[in-house]
Amino acid sequence: MEWPRIPLPGWPHPGNAGILPASEQCSASPDRETIEATKALARSAARGRQLATLLDPDTPVPGVTAGELPPEFAAIAVPTTMDGHNMIGDSFALSVGWGHYGTGSAVMPGQGRIVERAVTLDERGTMRDTLALGDTTFDVHLNDRAFWRNVPAAVWNYRLGGYQVLKKWLSYRERDVLGRQLRPEEVRHFTDTARRIAAILLAMV
Repeated sequence: MEWPRIPLPGWPHPGNAGILPASEQCSASPDRETIEATKALARSAARGRQLATLLDPDTPVPGVTAGELPPEFAAIAVPTTMDGHNMIGDSFALSVGWGHYGTGSAVMPGQGRIVERAVTLDERGTMRDTLALGDTTFDVHLNDRAFWRNVPAAVWNYRLGGYQVLKKWLSYRERDVLGRQLRPEEVRHFTDTARRIAAILLAMV
């Protein structure tokens, strides 16, 4: 189902020492192998805790969704308007066809509106530590006036459990489906989710 997986180390077989030639037993002692396996397990557990935190939208992640953000994360999925002014009123309405009702009450994803473009020189300088996310990025529109600027291609296309995460989230929040415009905290949630995905992808590099 495409869920991230954490490897566990191999533990030395208790009978290995007895079948190794005497000349190799000193250089490959079970005690040393056990220590190395324990260290590998500790590293894997730490990575697992990091991944679990990133996948839990209710848990703030310092440096990714909370506290002082490094420039490379602060530049991802920034809520923006075409005229550079603050988002107000209908700027919060998701109204460019991200989702619609299909048969019965099923919500079907739509095309929405994204603008694919190259990463700018300013963004490249700011995001020098995140270039593994790709050379292209997307501006993801809420409507004709407001959009999330700079959602890296790898982040936008990220799938989990078979679904394109960000696009799936948007499909259920189209104004005609949700029955209202987004709240400011929901706009921020999209931003935070994009940054969480970026952190997951970078942890896998």
